[in-house]
Amino acid sequence: MSDIDGIIEKCIDDIWKNYDKDNSGFLDKGETREFVRNTLTEMGENGEFSETDFDACFKEFDKDGNGSISKDEMKIFIKKVAGLCFLTLKTIKKKKKKKKKTLR
Repeated sequence: MSDIDGIIEKCIDDIWKNYDKDNSGFLDKGETREFVRNTLTEMGENGEFSETDFDACFKEFDKDGNGSISKDEMKIFIKKVAGLCFLTLKTIKKKKKKKKKTLR
């Protein structure tokens, strides 16, 4: 297991410890809603979102469509988000390098 996989596994274990209230091993829609709301608040957002936005988000998590989120589904989602962040940072660095070259 790579370092990043270990970090993601620890993160997921912490999420389940905090949000899997019924200890089912899955996050149902209500538990996932609480997780998303708290995560947005921690990121400095107001934590409010429409039901339509939440349903779209939940669909991104719930790959098999069974109405709950498994740890594997959460891992896929986190890796997807982390990959997007990595690509964004890479693009920003390239733009900065390009800008420096044009300033010379």
